[in-house]
Amino acid sequence: MVGETLVAVDGALGEGGGEVLRSALALSLALGRPFRIHNIRANRAKPGLRRQHLTCVLAAQALGGAEVSGAEFSSRELTFVPGSVRSGDYSFDVGTGGSAALVLQALVPPLLTAAGPSHLTVTGGTHVPQAPVFEFLQKTLFPRLEQLGPRLRASLVRPGFSRFGGGQIKVEIEPVPHLKELDEVTPGPLEGAEARIFSHGLAEHIAEREKRVLQENTAWAEAGLTPETVWTDPGWSQAPQPEGSGNAVMVEGRRGGWVSVFSEIGEQGRQAEKVAAQAARQALRFVQDEVPICEHLADQLVVPLALAGGGRFLTQKPGTAHLRTCLAVAELFTGLRGRLTAINKRQYLVEIGP
Repeated sequence: MVGETLVAVDGALGEGGGEVLRSALALSLALGRPFRIHNIRANRAKPGLRRQHLTCVLAAQALGGAEVSGAEFSSRELTFVPGSVRSGDYSFDVGTGGSAALVLQALVPPLLTAAGPSHLTVTGGTHVPQAPVFEFLQKTLFPRLEQLGPRLRASLVRPGFSRFGGGQIKVEIEPVPHLKELDEVTPGPLEGAEARIFSHGLAEHIAEREKRVLQENTAWAEAGLTPETVWTDPGWSQAPQPEGSGNAVMVEGRRGGWVSVFSEIGEQGRQAEKVAAQAARQALRFVQDEVPICEHLADQLVVPLALAGGGRFLTQKPGTAHLRTCLAVAELFTGLRGRLTAINKRQYLVEIGP
């Protein structure tokens, strides 16, 4: 990489948060393109590298034998010069309740086409606010990534919440030499919905109130659905209990053989009814929008599709700048253009290509 021009990345791009850094790290590793980023997380209340983001950088450095400068807590500038991606067994610890799933966002794409299989263990928060929960990785993201060719498996060793951390996710990846493009523009038939509530170390009435909100929501019937509410996800009951206390409501929408997971995390001072109602609202919107790819999955697919050389999919109207941010970063590294076209008020077509 010596002498190769650095890709210049402005951390204030788009949503101006950690998405810019994670996408850049994944693309840099996969393509062997060095980059320099400034204004890291410029639009956040506490700019610069926090523990979760620093873990992403150090983990990416380990995967690619990269030369890195600026990898320090609160740093707002970073230079990353990757070597070759090395498959193998890796373990990383955020050290706090920071999202383990967001760390994996930077690591999984470059390993999809690595020379051999990889096993990742990431310790941190598995169910935290404003981040994908474990079930989203397992049931929503990874099955779609398998459409591109590789095989992936995710297992929850132990749940972890933001105030306590200590959660752990294991991921196994069987790579392929080249990723396939994705073409998903037709939503399959609606097959149902299912809600799961997990509450640990909290008063029983919290989960009861959340369950009542989900069951009594008349919008389910209007959408032609009757969700089956499960008291505790069986996968959780078989795992060691998390440290401290926590609460999560997860609603799955099933369409055309695919599962889209929508989650809300209970927090101190937030009413249980509002937690359940927001999770249901997200799932119902997805059902009504009649698209194959939900809003939260859309931005997660951009980097893999850019590495595949392109693709297209129909998704919901973006509620945040995350999708546009990922498209912009992908174009910086690959030259592929991301197009976001409104089909109507609810449906948007994403196209990645020359």
